[in-house]
Amino acid sequence: MIRAATPEDAAAIGTMHAQAWTETYPGLVPEALFAEMTDAARRRAAWAHNLAQPLMPGGTLVAKDAGEILGFITVCAARDAALGASGEVAGLYLLRRAQGRRLGRTLLAAGAALLREAGHCSAGAWALDSNTQAQGFYAATGAVAGTRQVGWHREVAVAETAWVWADLARVTT
Repeated sequence: MIRAATPEDAAAIGTMHAQAWTETYPGLVPEALFAEMTDAARRRAAWAHNLAQPLMPGGTLVAKDAGEILGFITVCAARDAALGASGEVAGLYLLRRAQGRRLGRTLLAAGAALLREAGHCSAGAWALDSNTQAQGFYAATGAVAGTRQVGWHREVAVAETAWVWADLARVTT
């Protein structure tokens, strides 16, 4: 089931987000960033803030199964012109055990619909250059690699590429 996240979901999303990072990023990002993003208490606090002050009304959707949050997507207006699109997929995460079940594609389609309703015809997502799994997913759903840059996460520099869907109506699901 896909539904809009509520402030009551903050703890579950934070725990799931930290677990997704633990499963995906060991060895792919500097240790300081990995430690920060896999700290479940920090993720829960961040999500309490994120859901209290969303980037876009209704902009975070969760995928639930048997009462458990298995993934989420957050969409908003592009936060950086370098992205090359008017909308942004600010985050799309799934637990490893939920991958391969089309939940990522379902979340992306729902997020694209939210962006279209908000007046966006294009969107992009930043993917770390070290995350070939995310890059493959974005390419398989119709995104094209765009701008490359060094992104900053606090004091940690990481190489990332913008993946752009030029026409949200054509996101491949």
